[in-house]
Amino acid sequence: MSREQLVLELVKLRQEVEHLRLEKNDLEIVLETTAEHADGIESQLRSSYREIGRLCRELAVANQELKRLAHCDALTGLANRRRFDQYLDRVWQQLAQTQQPLSLILCDVDFFKLYNDAYGHPAGDECLRDIAGAIRQTVKRASDLVARYGGEEMAVVLPNTDATGALTLAQTIGDRIRSLRLPHEGSKVSQYVTLSLGVACHLPQANLSGDMLIADADAALYEAKRTGRDRAILCPKSW
Repeated sequence: MSREQLVLELVKLRQEVEHLRLEKNDLEIVLETTAEHADGIESQLRSSYREIGRLCRELAVANQELKRLAHCDALTGLANRRRFDQYLDRVWQQLAQTQQPLSLILCDVDFFKLYNDAYGHPAGDECLRDIAGAIRQTVKRASDLVARYGGEEMAVVLPNTDATGALTLAQTIGDRIRSLRLPHEGSKVSQYVTLSLGVACHLPQANLSGDMLIADADAALYEAKRTGRDRAILCPKSW
């Protein structure tokens, strides 16, 4: 169900709940003033209570799904940029208090524009879904976040992970994508789809922000592309 359909469904459910509540109030008034119809009215009231309970449960489920969609990338099913920004800021502040490292991996599909030119945008979308699923299966800890950063770029937030651990995971992600053997005739580095990955690690400080971590990972990603692509590079300023 799309986000727009969910919003319409929520509006409809809220209207039904409000209608039943008004109906319940009317029945309660009638019940107080019409003793001879008490049994029938009480039965209607019980039915209204049950219906309100059912609709409230449906409303809660729909609200939960809407919240999930608000933080989910529609194409890949990964966390979206909004969720990434919120999570990075939160774990940065948490780890600033405990003085534990925070690492970030930025992943970019090599020559993705040429992939779309060769195979078409629907195939490009399917390629991104395959890559997203492979990264998600490789990044196993519940505390780690895999997100679509934008376009063909994806990001992995790694709390309590030092530079060595983050670089090792980045290399594993690169290996995993190669193992998919997704054909890429437009690539200048391989006959298959590959990734360039930039890795950075900081020891968060409360008076700073995660933007510095993003900048360092982005610089490392640029270096990975500049030096030949299909590789993971660690920012030399990493902690």
